[in-house]
Amino acid sequence: MGLFDRFRKKIRQADEDFGITAEDGSAEADQALQEREILEQELRKKREQEDPGRRGKSETEPKGEWDEFHDEVEDPFQGQGSSKERKLAARDQALRSAKRPKETTMDRAMDSTTGRRLVQSDLQFEIDISDHQTNKGGMVISGGSVLDSILEDLEEDLLSSDMGHEASSNLIESLRAHLIGSRIGRGVQLDVVVERALKGALLNLLRSGYWDFDMTIRDLVSSDSPVVIMMVGVNGTGKTTTSAKIAKRLNDQGFDVVLAAADTFRAGAIDQLAAHADRLGVRCIKSQRGGDSAAVARDAIESARAKGDEVVIIDTSGRMQNKANLMEELQKVHRVTKPHLVIFVADALAGNDAVTQAIEFQRRLSFDGAALCKLDTDARGGAALSISHATGRPIVLIGTGQGYEDLEPFDPNWLVDQLIS
Repeated sequence: MGLFDRFRKKIRQADEDFGITAEDGSAEADQALQEREILEQELRKKREQEDPGRRGKSETEPKGEWDEFHDEVEDPFQGQGSSKERKLAARDQALRSAKRPKETTMDRAMDSTTGRRLVQSDLQFEIDISDHQTNKGGMVISGGSVLDSILEDLEEDLLSSDMGHEASSNLIESLRAHLIGSRIGRGVQLDVVVERALKGALLNLLRSGYWDFDMTIRDLVSSDSPVVIMMVGVNGTGKTTTSAKIAKRLNDQGFDVVLAAADTFRAGAIDQLAAHADRLGVRCIKSQRGGDSAAVARDAIESARAKGDEVVIIDTSGRMQNKANLMEELQKVHRVTKPHLVIFVADALAGNDAVTQAIEFQRRLSFDGAALCKLDTDARGGAALSISHATGRPIVLIGTGQGYEDLEPFDPNWLVDQLIS
């Protein structure tokens, strides 16, 4: 039985036994409408007080931790050009001729950790129960202890689905504010209205900074090739495999991809990435174990620039988020390469541990989006909701199997359907 199947039964039973709707014009309905105004005001005030950094960088926001590495590093690309200008020009023309995303408005604009534009998705997430509402008459959803008890039970179910406490608490708060005082038609089933509201509230948690991976890559390649993608995360989350999957995805879309074996710390990591590259038919730039990760990444970008390759994927060493010296090495790689995108790789099976890791990485290093591995084996999915809520950065890719082709753009609607069905 899914999360919402249990919740639906509670709603129906409570409405039959106690009644959680009131006749429009009654004292209970008037009280619910007054409570709705108060809840909406509190919700608006809370949103206005939120840290603007969780919605992307602003001009007045202080620089992030990526910029706090103080060693002077020479820009390896100063004054250099591509040796395949005609090929790149042809690629640019083909990309410009293809269907391009519409220009984004300021409220949809978002920059990466190095100031590049991320292309926002057209998906819009709102709590909308207007199909079931009426302007006058009908029944008004009232608050009170019965509805509060049902929402508390729902919050417990969300916590058991690996959703973090803060995310689940905010979701319940938003759901309560949208339900109490809503006027619905007499023939409308209350559980249907609540299901619609719950789905909208869950989708709202996933909308923070949501951008489209494929569209962003196409947009960046057309203006600033080679596009550099830096993969980060803790040990054992699947960065190397995910790097190979991204290479496969982009190679299938016609881009020339280079893999950079910048994980020079883990035994076998270089050979593992090189083996992936051989199977995929892409180039891999590597060094001996223990080499300078930043130098390997720099060499890969220089090689791609010289040969006219469009994308470089940097596979970095796994770093525990509480090891400052190891994090500084990642800062150096970022400083040298100035990647277009930083992708945090998380393991869906890690549950709330994955959320903790994401929060700490975002605090120390900052990333643009997350790739969530093993989501096909995670029946709960709350970690994805919590990562988006806690960091203000979206899940953009998901791993759905062991094969190279088992990597897909993240579909928030799919996750929500999985969670509540």
